[in-house]
Amino acid sequence: MMAPRITQFIPLFVFALLAVVSAVSLILTLSGERRISELPSALVGRAVPETVLPSLDPASVAVQLATIAGRPYLVNFFASWCAPCRAEAPALAVLAREIEIIGIAYKDRPEDTQKFLKNFGNPYAGVGMDRDGQAGLLWGVYGVPETYLIGADGRVVLRHAGPIDADIMKGRFLPEIKKILGTGARPGTGDKG
Repeated sequence: MMAPRITQFIPLFVFALLAVVSAVSLILTLSGERRISELPSALVGRAVPETVLPSLDPASVAVQLATIAGRPYLVNFFASWCAPCRAEAPALAVLAREIEIIGIAYKDRPEDTQKFLKNFGNPYAGVGMDRDGQAGLLWGVYGVPETYLIGADGRVVLRHAGPIDADIMKGRFLPEIKKILGTGARPGTGDKG
């Protein structure tokens, strides 16, 4: 009988190391030490990824974010199946009074998205359908909801993962929106007349 070699235990050691790292990460997240909403984003400071999506509105051809250049706006990834997306609906309604919001329905069916917007309100100037999640990959979305503030220069100013509640809206988004709008006046583009 041959003695086991150390190389035979390498997969076990790798698995144990990954289990320890995962456990520590989970414990830090649950204890509040690690905030998922503050995970870094490679997009902050960079130009918005070229995003062209079919529109939820059948009368519109596509939602194309490059055409919005020249004014600040928010991009909000959401889904009808996402409970935290329902929770953030009131905050998005308030933010829509300040700045235009483009919604991206992530891995959702159009009929479910329409039902969601009917039930929880529609703060969006337009909604693009990311049925296969490819736009989410371009943006580096961890999960929904996830919201990006875009400056007038077309660069990402701020990213927030998770639902926007009153504290996040008042503490993070509204100050940044006021700063990039200058006078704090509404740009006048978010109304759905």
